[in-house]
Amino acid sequence: MPQIEFSKETLGLIIRNRQGLRVPINQRSYAWKSSHVEDLFTDLNGAITSGAEEYFLGTIIVVLPDKAEFTEVYDGQQRIATTMILIAAIRDFFFSILKDEHEAAVLTGKFLISDERKGKEVPHFNLSNADREFFTSRILRAPNNSDRLAATPDDKKESHQLIEKAASIAAEHVRTIIKNLPANVQTGTLHAWIDFLETGARVIWVEVKDQATAYRIFETMNDRGLKLSAGDLLKNYLYSLVPDSQAEQITYRWQSMMAVLESLGRDDGDAVDYIRYFWITTHGPTRSSDLFDKIKGEVASAPTALAWLTELESRVNDYAAILTPSHDAWSTFHQEVKADIDTLRYLGVSQIRPLILAAYGKFSNNELARLIKNAVNWSVRCLVAGVPSGTLEGVYSRSAKAISDGAIKTVDDLSKEKSIASLIPRDDTFVSAMRTIPVATGSLARYYLRRLQLAADGKNEPEYTPSSDTGVTLEHVLPQKPGSDWKLPTETMQALYNRLGNQALLTGSVNSKLGNIGFDAKKGALRASSFSLTSMIADYAQWGEKEITERQDALAKHAINAWPILV
Repeated sequence: MPQIEFSKETLGLIIRNRQGLRVPINQRSYAWKSSHVEDLFTDLNGAITSGAEEYFLGTIIVVLPDKAEFTEVYDGQQRIATTMILIAAIRDFFFSILKDEHEAAVLTGKFLISDERKGKEVPHFNLSNADREFFTSRILRAPNNSDRLAATPDDKKESHQLIEKAASIAAEHVRTIIKNLPANVQTGTLHAWIDFLETGARVIWVEVKDQATAYRIFETMNDRGLKLSAGDLLKNYLYSLVPDSQAEQITYRWQSMMAVLESLGRDDGDAVDYIRYFWITTHGPTRSSDLFDKIKGEVASAPTALAWLTELESRVNDYAAILTPSHDAWSTFHQEVKADIDTLRYLGVSQIRPLILAAYGKFSNNELARLIKNAVNWSVRCLVAGVPSGTLEGVYSRSAKAISDGAIKTVDDLSKEKSIASLIPRDDTFVSAMRTIPVATGSLARYYLRRLQLAADGKNEPEYTPSSDTGVTLEHVLPQKPGSDWKLPTETMQALYNRLGNQALLTGSVNSKLGNIGFDAKKGALRASSFSLTSMIADYAQWGEKEITERQDALAKHAINAWPILV
């Protein structure tokens, strides 16, 4: 009996006739972006409108062990799921627009969910655990089904948002292909699409008996328009190393890790980012494109796979801690540490994350808190001075490995590293950059001004964080849309608007009344401010390029104390 079997199929007949299709638990969630969905529909539309008999849509790779109850789809889930989303949109049009509930029910039963004895319903295709329930309720069930009506995407799961978007694109596509057609022609057009999915949407069905064989094929092929990420490849590679009796351990640890990452949200919970940062802590600089090959070269047996994934899973909570101010790990730390973590996350200098992750558990609590404080200061200095992100990553990655190796044990040790010393802008460079920097992001400008104000006041308060709601707003003295009171040339005003010297802190109730009035009219509110760096603006007789430059020079003098190079 051959281990690999090939046959010709169509997407429509696969969905209709091959019962028990499911995505294995080790596979990724639904991942097609709008462009991929639109490409599929556009290709199908081109084939149908041109009268083509067939259109080739790649390969579907499945694992079907002997006497297995389910057929596991290893490559092709995106195409199958998106085709079902399209069929569901056609079904919904029959139900809601054409008021043909019978035809809608036929499409549901033949292609989406079948009724079986004892009231049991069987979806023709099950996605992975993260998407299964939402996909079934939102896509497969009829528009009047109670589960369908109650289905809502999980904001923390990008795959749910993508499924929802794909459904919206499919619904719009159906409306487009029958636009301006008579009702009887609309029905025939929609059936023509279903017929083409059954007879013309060709794929090659590749059926194997075990995961290892699927992996060997899977690694050399791409899903339609979307290459596999390092995370997808790694997960399947780990499964390929272990016998079936140990596959559950891979599943448990991977899902445990992903649950923590998903709690961080879409921006910070990317699995590849975490895996790469974790790898960097012990191996130094590693690019995303090289990550899979690097891991594959070192993790090459079942014991090493299980041991490495165990460590990867155990450290994910440390990673969550360095990104989450409210994490239990910081319960015994000063409030300022939590504020610093919030600021780091806001600043988005992700290149420093491996460094902090390496120090977590290696440094004492005091040294860890000190590192996080200095990480904020270094990040601000690098942002203001425009240090390239690639330079940051290389230096921080090498230092992260040195911490893991035990060569760096304190912040002082770290600061003495030549690469760190040459990376962080010196005082003169930092102040010079601060004198000219424009800041277009309001929350970042508020953060800069608040820290500069604290330095001017000689106060050592807990770190002000950009994401906190303090009731303090940002006033642009020279407004974005100046009124007739402002006599400066338009180009000059546009260039000056976002200069930090043109921006000031004001309470919201005062700021809301100022608008785009002239400088003389604003002086009273500015002078009355409790922020000395704001009230000083009222000392100027007029407000233009010279005054904005002078004030920004005055602000820059406080930058060294606001973000010292080492604390």
